[in-house]
Amino acid sequence: MTKQRKHKKRSTIKRKHRRMKKHAEANKAKAQDNKQLAKEYEPYNIRKRAFEAFGED
Repeated sequence: MTKQRKHKKRSTIKRKHRRMKKHAEANKAKAQDNKQLAKEYEPYNIRKRAFEAFGED
């Protein structure tokens, strides 16, 4: 078993943060799109209506 480092190298952390930021931006855009779609398709959302009618998922 190799000895574990006390802290990670700064460069790897920077790389990780950059990657996380990129993903976060993509996810934000995706979430926005999904919200818009949900609004447009609200009348067709059968599961939601069933949930309201029967109180079950």
